[in-house]
Amino acid sequence: MNMTFNQAEELLERQLRDSGLVQFIDRERSQFLDLADQIFVEIVLKDATRLDDAEKIIRTLARELNAQGIHLDSVVRAVWEVVDVLYVGPSRSPDGGIRASSEFHVTLKSGARTHRVVVDVFWGASEFLEEKFSLKSQGRRGSQVSIEMLANAVSSFVQHQLSLGGTGYWDPIRFPRLELNDAAMLFLMGQSTAFNELRQAISDAFEAPVIESFVKSLEVSDVRIMNFEAVLPDLSNMLGGAYRRGATFSTSANELFQKLDRSEQELLKSYFYTRVEMAKNEFPELVKSHPKVFR
Repeated sequence: MNMTFNQAEELLERQLRDSGLVQFIDRERSQFLDLADQIFVEIVLKDATRLDDAEKIIRTLARELNAQGIHLDSVVRAVWEVVDVLYVGPSRSPDGGIRASSEFHVTLKSGARTHRVVVDVFWGASEFLEEKFSLKSQGRRGSQVSIEMLANAVSSFVQHQLSLGGTGYWDPIRFPRLELNDAAMLFLMGQSTAFNELRQAISDAFEAPVIESFVKSLEVSDVRIMNFEAVLPDLSNMLGGAYRRGATFSTSANELFQKLDRSEQELLKSYFYTRVEMAKNEFPELVKSHPKVFR
């Protein structure tokens, strides 16, 4: 008599329990599916140190089911989080030559296990980021995209890769190198409406016709421009664009900012600080006349 789907599921549960793995299972992400002609199992662990144990159990289960004519398709993976992102320098090919990309090292953590992956950010992706945030400045050479902005984009990219489940998941242990090109950056920057509204508000605040009144409003509020959270209320005045009329827009920059996920918040803050540094170079007289704001 062939094993039923429920019996197969009970067998897996028993083996996981006997091996002490039950406490490490992420139940919300894991699944056990009856696909008529086969069974699909996805085991997701909260601690990558137990991956080998889980894989052994799945291999054993697959052999037992195969003996009864049941095919088992499986995925065993762990939940990882980004710990930090470090800029290393220009990427290099295996023969030591310089590639058209920058290399970042990303430290991941899953339970008690840490793991490092490498992300190559191609120049086309950096250029796209520069255009997306309107950072091109006439008369200045080189990219205005800071290492911090690129690092935050890398963090968002890696977090997105880690969020994928099922058979299309990314295994950072087997594939420890990723490439962030212009197409990937285009997808990554398909940000939320809240993100785009705030990005535009920041851009408008630092435009030549507007920046003086923006700085004056910060001075009246006794706010330092490098205190991003304190600046947010004044950015509310920019929502909807400096010269747009006839449309409905959000009115609270702080509320919009709270809607963003952490990676979006960090990317937006690094963009804001980049614009502050650009403003110091482009409007030195403004800095001199409002020292309290720029202190």
